[in-house]
Amino acid sequence: MKSIFGWIMRYELNNTIIISTVIWGAILVCGSFSPLAISQSLYPTHFVETLKDSDYDGVINARDLCPNTPKNSDIDNDGCPLTELEYFSFNFDVQFSTGSYKLKPEFHSRLKDLAIFLQQTPETLIIIEGHTDNVGAESFNLTLSKKRAEAIADALIAVFNITPNRIKTFGYGQERPIASNETEEGRKSNRRVSGEIVIPFQYQKTLNGEQQETTPQPYINKSELVIPFRRNHVGIKNSYQPSMLSLGQVLQNNPDTLIIIEGYTDNSGSKNYNIMLSKKRANKVAQLLSSQFSISQDRLKILGYGPSFPIASNKTIEGRAKNRRVHTTIVKKFKASKEVILPKWTIWSVDQLELQKKPKH
Repeated sequence: MKSIFGWIMRYELNNTIIISTVIWGAILVCGSFSPLAISQSLYPTHFVETLKDSDYDGVINARDLCPNTPKNSDIDNDGCPLTELEYFSFNFDVQFSTGSYKLKPEFHSRLKDLAIFLQQTPETLIIIEGHTDNVGAESFNLTLSKKRAEAIADALIAVFNITPNRIKTFGYGQERPIASNETEEGRKSNRRVSGEIVIPFQYQKTLNGEQQETTPQPYINKSELVIPFRRNHVGIKNSYQPSMLSLGQVLQNNPDTLIIIEGYTDNSGSKNYNIMLSKKRANKVAQLLSSQFSISQDRLKILGYGPSFPIASNKTIEGRAKNRRVHTTIVKKFKASKEVILPKWTIWSVDQLELQKKPKH
């Protein structure tokens, strides 16, 4: 049987009549009989487009809710990347000489990936915390741990131009060991500087309308509360309790959040006195949150700056009143999903990286 034409032949023996009928069945418009021609004739063009898989993720365009999925991504049935949320907390791979807080210049290169990440995510903050073992005086270790954290912060600021107000440094001395101080290995683990990437947590003020109108409250925005203080006082005014209640409830309802509590003073008095006073004010806020709302100590990040960083002129009574304050910021741990392209950070896992490079035997 021929595909282009068929022969039908009928023979009549008596009359020896031969009737030949030639049926030309194929349309020779294109000169060939291709599958493409058939598909174009059977299906509309727009329907064919929906059957395509433009991003090659295995899900056709008609069902693909994420049309530009990066190649080699794990996907779900809708063609969207499977996400795995990761927190960014780490220990800096840095060793200080005994009793020293000087950062060796060769460590700067290990900060590069972190600095690039901070530059690309301007909404983030970084918390840097210094710790020591229990060798030496407690007061000395407290100061030393703070200076070690500040050494890393100074490098991020001076070498990589990270804005200073995005870096919060804390020193806990020997208060928070992660291993036993009875062994050299344990003490080495406790001599560390840790870091965590956070982002401001936005929340709504929970005061009712009547309280807001009749009771003057501290300044508050979506993630911050600024509490004013009287000169040389550390107590919080009773009239500010509604705002403190709002603050405590937010922390209670969001257990993955932290709060940065920063105390300030005006420039009246000595610098040392003002630094001590600013810390007492910050601690007062922390104590209230801890006692009334059961907020754990590790969620309360306390700093005291004294007369540094004024927000108004200290030459006027009004300006000095504005500078006597505690500034609180609620933050949450920064999360990044698996499909986000981030550089491989090596600053806290260099030893592990070296082991991975060694050939397996």
